Amino acid sequence: MTLKLSSTPFLRAVPGSLRARAASPAFSVRVLAPREHALYADALRRLTHEEQARQQGEGEWMQAADLDAYLNEVLEHAEIAVITVDGCLVGFCAFYTDDPGQPSAFITLFLLAPEIRRRGMVRPLLEATAAAAVAKGFGSLTLRVRHKDWQAIRFYLRQGFRESGRHGHELEMRLDLTGAFSLAAGSLSAEPRHYSARCAGR
Repeated sequence: MTLKLSSTPFLRAVPGSLRARAASPAFSVRVLAPREHALYADALRRLTHEEQARQQGEGEWMQAADLDAYLNEVLEHAEIAVITVDGCLVGFCAFYTDDPGQPSAFITLFLLAPEIRRRGMVRPLLEATAAAAVAKGFGSLTLRVRHKDWQAIRFYLRQGFRESGRHGHELEMRLDLTGAFSLAAGSLSAEPRHYSARCAGR
């Protein structure tokens, strides 16, 4: 399950000062250690439930109980890359790297708060995700979107994903980590990466 790029804030509520900023804010991106998942669990759940409410009527969504069970699975088994601004969780990418027999790591959930969309934060989040996948020996990232979700499809195409298959009503998209999406050496660091407002507009 992959969700469209939109959603609302959290770790704590995004402060009004962030919502009011016209310029891109400074932000930090990193992949959480498994022991940190519990610290972000409530924020991640709120972020996702807000997106569920936002997309009601726009497509197929799980019922709340099913969504909670799904999120419990994500928190227990997935890796999670996060974006924070002023200590607030404003976006994340949950992905699986626990099957070394597969050629690709699988992105199961990708969400950003509306306040920080189109501010240059997507690429760093994908870089952090890609670096973790490469470190585990994967050469690509895959995800699935509804085949009529044109907004999400166009978004992922802009990030370098390409169609790689169809599964019922879902389109599979793949990002090659050895070609079109090349990683700078610094992207492979496990340390948090900090971005200023000036470079965040990329």
